[in-house]
Amino acid sequence: MAYRKIVVGTDGSDTATEAVRHAARLAAATGATLTVVTGFTPDPATERARAEAPEEVRWRISDSASAEDKAGKAMQLAAEVGVATVESRTASGDPAAILIDTATEVGADVIVVGSKGMASPTRFILGSVPNKVSHHAPCDVLIVHTTD
Repeated sequence: MAYRKIVVGTDGSDTATEAVRHAARLAAATGATLTVVTGFTPDPATERARAEAPEEVRWRISDSASAEDKAGKAMQLAAEVGVATVESRTASGDPAAILIDTATEVGADVIVVGSKGMASPTRFILGSVPNKVSHHAPCDVLIVHTTD
């Protein structure tokens, strides 16, 4: 089965960038559409700073703006690798849930995530994004080895 719709998650970290690069190469090789997903949790400090900022720059101070910047950088990387069709989605909430919801909405064939968090002791208590995605995804999951 060829992958036609690929979803990849990024938080802008080096390990997530490796997952994006891998997903982009896969999308370029198969002619698939790549959807870059970035989740974020609103920070009360950011909201306070936004409220105190001048009106003309207030729109730029938000957690969603930061997420959109991260998604934009991932889209640029994908374009450089040769992906013809790249989309992005940003949303507030649990990153794993956002990836799963996006994959369901776009009819993804595969979700690509990095392996960050899978080896840490807290993965048993908090879980990791790759672990949550692998257990609840509506499609294939490709976990890219991104950590040493």
